[in-house]
Amino acid sequence: MRKYLFLLIVHLSLMQVQSFAQVDAHFTQYFAYPQWLNPAFTGAMNGSYRVAGNYRKQWPNLSSALLSQGVSADISLPKNFGIGFTLFNQKTDDGGYHYTSGYLSLSYQVHLTQYQILASGFQFGFLNRRVDPANFQFGNQFNPLIGFDPTIPSNESFAYPSATSMDGSFGLIYFDGDPNHSLNPFLGFSVYHPTEPDNRFISSVNQNKVPIRYSMHGGLRIKMNDRIDLLPNAIYLSQAGSNELIAGLSLNIKIDPTKDFIVGSNYRINDAIAPNIGLHIDGLTIGFSYDVNTSQVKTSSVNNGGYEISVSFIKPKKSPDTKFVCPRL
Repeated sequence: MRKYLFLLIVHLSLMQVQSFAQVDAHFTQYFAYPQWLNPAFTGAMNGSYRVAGNYRKQWPNLSSALLSQGVSADISLPKNFGIGFTLFNQKTDDGGYHYTSGYLSLSYQVHLTQYQILASGFQFGFLNRRVDPANFQFGNQFNPLIGFDPTIPSNESFAYPSATSMDGSFGLIYFDGDPNHSLNPFLGFSVYHPTEPDNRFISSVNQNKVPIRYSMHGGLRIKMNDRIDLLPNAIYLSQAGSNELIAGLSLNIKIDPTKDFIVGSNYRINDAIAPNIGLHIDGLTIGFSYDVNTSQVKTSSVNNGGYEISVSFIKPKKSPDTKFVCPRL
């Protein structure tokens, strides 16, 4: 029964033409996957390069959980430029559905003051969506005696089981990185799939455009004392009539000059509560979060929205600048 429910969700939210549902994946630790959030984050770091990876397993109690995996790398270049790339893959646990994308990123930073920075960025690349009908179960394959029977023909026809399109994004961020300030604001805006590329998927009749995804994100770094930083944050996502609002709060607790302990929680409005913990050691940051469903899907997911793991590493510069507060939102 759970697998039928999951296939219904995939059908409604990922495959329907012109459907009013979110197509792109979401991440609880969105701050740990900067190029998914905003291409202007490319090269925005207190270091020479950064590599990062995110792994998310959504609805693990369902028979075909949704797996989202992303890797990215970026470099801070001279004269305020940044360059990078990101690869992303989302699939169902049984391999019936895949969403793959890859982008090159370029950014440029304008220093309004020594530490107040306005950055812009854009991405260009591709996206591909595909299905493997052999891994799906259809209603006309139901046998009243034994349930699902794969020997019964599905009689379903997929004109376009795979589709690839060129794609891109652009964005802006502002942040105050002055380490002498007790309040450091972060604010950004990004647009993904701005041209709404045609991605003929499943059907040969309809256009299957990939809808634009808008995001606004921001927050504050509040210096409580020499050891503790408080970071309230929020993000708003909108795509094809589907809206998502997340509010969160985290604490950065300094253990020693090279180590920080991170603890906090996010609340995805009308969907889930997600506590998270992390550890920062030199340039390495490891994070773990777990979504607890609060929406109606909690009946099928048994409250388990899924877990997410993030790992990132920033290489310190050989000749470091005066340390500034890096944007995380």
